[in-house]
Amino acid sequence: MLKRCFPGLITFVCLLSLTFFVGCGDPEGTERADLVVNDANDAMEPLEPIVLPDELYDTSDLTYDISDEEVQELMALEIPDHFFHDPKYFHAQLLQQFGNIPAVHIVAEHHRKRLLTPGGFTTTLDEAVNYAKARYVLWPNESTKESLEGYLKDKLMHETDDPELYGKIYREKLVHQFGYIPEVDILVEGEKKYMFGGFKLPDDADIYLAYFETLYVLFPDASTLRDRDRAREEVRKLKAEE
Repeated sequence: MLKRCFPGLITFVCLLSLTFFVGCGDPEGTERADLVVNDANDAMEPLEPIVLPDELYDTSDLTYDISDEEVQELMALEIPDHFFHDPKYFHAQLLQQFGNIPAVHIVAEHHRKRLLTPGGFTTTLDEAVNYAKARYVLWPNESTKESLEGYLKDKLMHETDDPELYGKIYREKLVHQFGYIPEVDILVEGEKKYMFGGFKLPDDADIYLAYFETLYVLFPDASTLRDRDRAREEVRKLKAEE
């Protein structure tokens, strides 16, 4: 299933839900909703472990096109002490350290782009996954494994046709960001409807309004404020027609 795409606040374009990437700042001239505090947060259902399929971890599909001449040139370079800030020397250092494998060139290319665009650059989710895989190949530790698993969950969430799996991954992300608060489950249930079939009004009026109210509570900005106000007006009209 093709999911909708929104620009991110981080340096990769991830085809995920709106709620991952809307801004968190309060726009000038708008009210800010207050987060609901509930003393019963501990009673919320705990996170279920998300077991990723083994094939998602496969690194044998990593590829990178580079000529033999380029490899020979990089292998022949004498690496200076301060190689990190020069993309060519950084590439050569990795190549001489780890050999001519795709992971080396993928990491080097990502580093080159980062040096050339200090303000950040965009890439696709698949490219971000491959970069995370490449880092894990070169430096297999808990940090790179955790980073890779995060990207793999993003990919699985984007590609799944299972609303429950989508919701489970989304809930985990929200809990890690906001903790065990009631708004998390409201947003998850609304997002599942939004992404898989859409809201059916008037039957879904209550969850429809709760979703956009909660979206603005957790991610207050001009866009979610407009969506909340639109939802309020739509539900008000529906109630008036009953």
